[in-house]
Amino acid sequence: MSADFRPAISDDAAAPRQAWLIVATLFFALFFIFGSGYNTAGVFFTPVIRSFGWSRARLSTMQTALAIAAGLSAPLAGWMLDRVEARIVMAVGTASAGCGFVVAALAHSYAAMVAAYLLIGAGIGGATLLPCSTVIANWFGDRRGLAMGLAMAGTSAGVMVMTLVSDRVIRRIGWRAGYLMLAVPVFAVVMPAVLIAVRTRPHRGAQAQVPVRGMEIGPALAGRSFWMVCAATLCFALAVSGTNLHSVPHLIGLGYAPARAALTFSLVLAFGGMGKLCSGWIADRIGARVALAAALAGMALGIGLLTAASQRTALAAYVAVYGLTFGAPLVLLPLLMAEAVGLRRFGSLYGLAGVFHTAGSALGPVIAGHIFDLRGAYSRAFEAFVILLIIGAAAAFACAPMPATAAQSETACAPL
Repeated sequence: MSADFRPAISDDAAAPRQAWLIVATLFFALFFIFGSGYNTAGVFFTPVIRSFGWSRARLSTMQTALAIAAGLSAPLAGWMLDRVEARIVMAVGTASAGCGFVVAALAHSYAAMVAAYLLIGAGIGGATLLPCSTVIANWFGDRRGLAMGLAMAGTSAGVMVMTLVSDRVIRRIGWRAGYLMLAVPVFAVVMPAVLIAVRTRPHRGAQAQVPVRGMEIGPALAGRSFWMVCAATLCFALAVSGTNLHSVPHLIGLGYAPARAALTFSLVLAFGGMGKLCSGWIADRIGARVALAAALAGMALGIGLLTAASQRTALAAYVAVYGLTFGAPLVLLPLLMAEAVGLRRFGSLYGLAGVFHTAGSALGPVIAGHIFDLRGAYSRAFEAFVILLIIGAAAAFACAPMPATAAQSETACAPL
């Protein structure tokens, strides 16, 4: 990786230790906030319906509210990250998510439950992917990919653990206790850890100043690479959201038992955690541009195998190929953004790119469902996702490193 994108790490021997402590803190933030907020809704679905008597369509709007809040809060969080300390932005987001879980536990109306999921979504936008990417981009140079992969693995670990824990609490005590259980580690673990450990970038002391290299927003928006990252983000989000939601129904439609289909997707998620770790390590060696293009191409191959999953060999290959690649872009997209525009306005620019992720995540499941309604099968939808991923891979490959003329150093004040 070019030295232009390496942070000015302090000469203090404690700095490397502090950097990895920050990675551990960000892992747990993603584990308890992203993992609990985005991925436990399914286990609350049936008990909440039984309690309130709502339709499935009405309850499904909770997840829509969460996604919209997360998407709309990302640009604001990115703008703030370029101006105030990351721990402050993350603390506000953490408090929002924790309060959202509490409000959900106390909710006795539809409006209150919507408000709860809006708070959770805003917390996810302010305390997870964007600030974690920003902090790691500032703290790491040669091992940035590895650090990003380790932190982002918290999303996969959170899915597997918090879903099981939530289900156990709900069955033993009830769904309200389940939501309160999700709030406890957010306030007791994540909040103090973020305030104590997280800093936007390394510094030597109260009077120290750190050079930050990168493009301003205007030149970045006028260049090609930013929009190529946005295009890759949109193609990835459309494909991954549509495929992940509809893969289990597709397998059931092919004749697999529901339990077998669910187990298959669980294995995909398990491979996803390994894929995040491997992709970061690989990006440190071949660059994020090539690594992301390869990951998106691998996803396309995996979805192609899913269309032929009536054959057991194709099903096994789908689990391995798609599983190892579908989570990788969460690690590689921020790395590519850092390579393309630098770190000076990384928060604002990656926050803007997050709008494309939100749009894709919202549209992907709808597109796949609509195509199924028209065709009676998912094959056309998956074929469309394969084409989108190929376009995304080409867009990623078309990105160029930040121009040397734009990599002028700017002095940033010491963190708050």
